[in-house]
Formats: sequence, C-alpha cells, structure tokens
Amino acid sequence: MRRLLLGLLGGLLACSATAQQLDRDSGEAFRIALVTAAPGEIYWQRFGHNALLVENTVTGDARLYNFGIFDFEQENFLLNFVQGRMLYRLAAFAPQSDLANYAAEGRSVWIQELALRPDQRYAVAEMLAENALPEHAEYRYDYFAVNCSTRLRDVLDAVLEGDLHRSMSVRARGESYRSLATTYAAPEPWLALGIDLGLGPAADRRLSFWDEMFLPLRLRDLLREMRVRDVDGHLQPLVAREWTAYSGRLDDRLPERGRWFLAFALAGLGGALLLHLGLQSRRASLGTIAAIAAAGSASILGLGGLLLAFLWVATDHAIAYANLNLVLFDPLCLLLAWPLWRSRQRPAGSHATRALSALVLLVALAGLGYTSLPGTQQANAHWFALILPLHLVFAWRFWFTPAH
Repeated sequence: MRRLLLGLLGGLLACSATAQQLDRDSGEAFRIALVTAAPGEIYWQRFGHNALLVENTVTGDARLYNFGIFDFEQENFLLNFVQGRMLYRLAAFAPQSDLANYAAEGRSVWIQELALRPDQRYAVAEMLAENALPEHAEYRYDYFAVNCSTRLRDVLDAVLEGDLHRSMSVRARGESYRSLATTYAAPEPWLALGIDLGLGPAADRRLSFWDEMFLPLRLRDLLREMRVRDVDGHLQPLVAREWTAYSGRLDDRLPERGRWFLAFALAGLGGALLLHLGLQSRRASLGTIAAIAAAGSASILGLGGLLLAFLWVATDHAIAYANLNLVLFDPLCLLLAWPLWRSRQRPAGSHATRALSALVLLVALAGLGYTSLPGTQQANAHWFALILPLHLVFAWRFWFTPAH
C-alpha cells in the first residue's frame, strides 16, 4: 500500500509549488491522467480496467472516475446479464482507496498524465462530474461497444473535438473482437472457449485502432501514439508523462494466442473414431459405454444449440447473432440422444431416425460449404473440425450399421 501511494504521489505532486499560484476554478488548475490496471485473476477482470483521474492541483481534491461499476444485488441482475441488458454506472472514488484494491489483487497500475489544453482539462472535469450525478450515472453496458474503456475513450475524443477518432479509425493491425477477446481470456480456458463458441460473425470484423480501444491496455498503448496541438498550435504527444504507480505480480504480458485448429481436429477425429469403434464393438460393456457417450454428446450438442439460438433470438447480445456454430450445435441433436442410447440393441434405427441423422449431417455439411464461400466472415473452422466427425458417426450408426 505504501509503495502504491508513493508511486501515485510521486507523479501527481510534481508541480505542486506552481499550482498554488493558479486560480482554483480555471482549467490550468486541473490535471487529467489515465489510470490503467493490469488484468486480474477473476474472470470478469481478465480484460484489465481503467479510469480517469481528475486532480485540482490548487485544492488538492482528486477523484478517480470509474465507468466499470456494477452491482450483483441489482434487481434482475442475472436475467439482465443473460439478456445483455446490464446496467453499469460511473462513480467517483478517492484515488488511494480505489488503487489500493488493485494493489491488494497484485495488479500493476500505470498512470499517464495527459497534455490537454487548460480548456480541455476543465471540460473533462465538468463532463465527468456531470455524468457521475445519480440521474446520469447509469448506462447500458456492452462488452465490446460500450464499456468502461470506450466511455473514457469517448470523453477524450469529445474534448479533442474528434481528433482521436479521426486518427485511430484509419489505422488497423488485422485484429478482431474474437481474436482479442480469446487472447485475453486464454488464462481461463473455459472462458476463452465459451466466448469463442458464442460469438457470431460480427466478432470477426477487422477492427480499427479506435475499435481496439475497448480494451484498457490497448487504450493505454494507443494514447502513447496520439499527437495533439498545444495552446500555441504546436503538435506534441498526448501523453505528457507516464509512470508505474504499482508494480504487481500481474502485469500486461499476454499469453500466446491460441492455435486451436490442429488440437480440435485431432480431438474430433480421435474421439469420433473411438466412438465409432465402441458402437461397432461386439462386447456389450463397450457398446453400452459408447452408447452413453454418443447419447451424451448428442444431448450436449442439442442443448448448446438451444443456448446459441437463445442468444440470437431472445437477447440483446448482437455480437452473438447469426452464429454459424448453430449448424454444428444443432438443437435437433436432442432428438437423436434416445435413439443413440437404444442403438446398443437396435443399431439400424427407424426410418425417422435415419432421416433425422441425415438431415443433421446435411445441415452441418451445408454450413461447411457456406463458410468456404468468399466473403463469409465467421472464424469457426476449428469447431467444424471438432464436431463434424461426430455427426458423421451418428449418421453412419443409423444408415450403415446392420442389425445384430
């Protein structure tokens, strides 16, 4: 804690002598800084966090404006979360108390003092104070488009009269929401896989630097490249000074981006082959185990499909709409679960079951063909490599396996 405060004060009090000569209500009295915290260990902290520090250098009053406040006790919290209708709010904290929380979690903290003109610094202070009022504080949260980082980005862009957007929207490095989200979530494999499975084609749009600022660490990094004009019209870096307020065990180093296709393909082919051999086995015990595995797999695929369909038709998660993984996680698979269990005794199945298994397979193959067309956007070849072999096994079981 002492180390954190020294890091904070060492930067903020650098010009305190001259500050006493300023008008407390003028823009020159304010100092504005972006505070960025490293990703944390809890799943909702995996993408890092940031806030804007507003300090009146004359009065000594300092507030850390944080757009990332939510409440588990909020009415209908879980339902709102599932439906993509989360309410977040802006709150102002004493810097020491808020930053101490990051230090307690072992998360590094960086501070960037911004070289804004006096009128711009005053505008930031006024804008944040107004938005922090109870009647204005709440906003509809979107994980990618409207979050704690984009709200800060938009405040800075407003006082810079759109220069931040103009500068960053014309530059890109080929990232997408999917690639960035799964990379940051990689330390929690279940989270990375769940995000990847649930994202639709909108997540694979190529992002500009402006879009990438939905991530706090990308906002921090890209502000270093921004140039603004001072009171005399001369270009200067937007980041006037930068320092590390706290160096924790959790920093800004990201894991390697996952390369999933080969692993998924091997798992899909290997699992399907074992399942096929088990279903074909003359040994009753192996046949029963394989039938359980087949029925369980069909149930998981069907339930997963219902969830993907729900995200599309019944929620505000626009990033999950039109998800092509629905052709693999097909809700019709639920209707195959019982016949697959019964197939340990009656392998061939009924005409209806054979038709259903063929339909499920044809839908998946059609989806694979669609993804091969130019202009199709969703990056889900690895899911086809994992799941399509299962559909082949199901169809084979009912079409080509003779009755015992």
